Amino acid sequence: MNDTATMVAAVRDPLAILSRKDCKVQSLTVSDQHATLLLTHTDEAPDDVDEISGAADDPTTTTKTTQSLLKLTIVPFHKQLLGSNPVLSQEDIDKGHVAERNCLRHDPSASAMILSFLKQYTFQLSSDSGEEYSYYTASLEHAKRDPKENEEMISDAGSFSVELISPAAPNQISRAMPSLGHVLIEETPQMYLQCTKPYIQTVVDSGSISWIKNLVEVKKEKERLLVNHDDFIINIDTKWRSHPPPLTTPREEWMNHPSTVDLYCLGICKQSGITCLRDLTSEHIPLLKAMMKEGLAAIKSTYGVDQDQIRVFIHYQPQFYHFHIHFTRLENEVGCSVERGHLVSDVIQNLFLEDYYKNRTITYKLQKGTALEAIIGAYLEEHSE
Repeated sequence: MNDTATMVAAVRDPLAILSRKDCKVQSLTVSDQHATLLLTHTDEAPDDVDEISGAADDPTTTTKTTQSLLKLTIVPFHKQLLGSNPVLSQEDIDKGHVAERNCLRHDPSASAMILSFLKQYTFQLSSDSGEEYSYYTASLEHAKRDPKENEEMISDAGSFSVELISPAAPNQISRAMPSLGHVLIEETPQMYLQCTKPYIQTVVDSGSISWIKNLVEVKKEKERLLVNHDDFIINIDTKWRSHPPPLTTPREEWMNHPSTVDLYCLGICKQSGITCLRDLTSEHIPLLKAMMKEGLAAIKSTYGVDQDQIRVFIHYQPQFYHFHIHFTRLENEVGCSVERGHLVSDVIQNLFLEDYYKNRTITYKLQKGTALEAIIGAYLEEHSE
């Protein structure tokens, strides 16, 4: 591994980031079970790096400010500590202020307490996308505790799962910000062409979904792979947090596992250029049928769950703009709200009608304060009667 690769790998390790002297942390969202933290830190990289070899012509380095997201699955007694340095006050949230423009002043003392708490853990890599996404198990086992630390703060700290996004793109940070509420958008075909489609293209061009390439080429997260078809893959979605650890649990133990009540799998198309529901035409019917058939069969053979217990659907708007479909157990209602989810069986029937999704108005829920909401808001104001 060259020096540049070693440096990037080190920066992407949670403990390496948390241990930086200039690292500061703010709380985005905190609940009894989850916390999302925004880390702001410097990142050093060689000035003149050869794009092919990764070698630096000049040993000098450039320091730049980088932001990362740290998502933790926690237990209730961490909530107060991890939420002690909020990026936005509850009053501003209630008033609908945009988090990126009305951030609270950074509290160094609260940030230091959170960092001290997190740095006592060891972070064991459990899965890596090869890009900005990586997943860890944080544990106190073999961790070195500083005797000067607040014993009350670290007692019974426990372990938790961690998702690191580093570096985090602006749209990823925006999505993780405290919710300011939502609006219901009735997106006409014209609105899509003038607002949404150009926005999607900027996201794709930004490279923020480049991690998908490693998944569909099966270079990363092999332990989560259920199906590798010529046209798509089916894998375990990272939102299925109760799934037994894929790296260490034999697959035969996945059959009829109690965690299947939370079943959540993802089918990702290998073909690029299909960004969302609007891009689908009758030509994609065989693809959708194959993804459904292979995905349901894999779930049955791996977990013992019958297909009449599984919903298969598409999000609009999706979380990322590379075509994918979702498989969830009927008991798991995450992400399947009527204003976002579209059953694949219904989509297939609709696609027999020419240009169905290009010509229809689609209604969906959109979070306030996001870039797309601002673009659509300006459009509606300009075209209001």
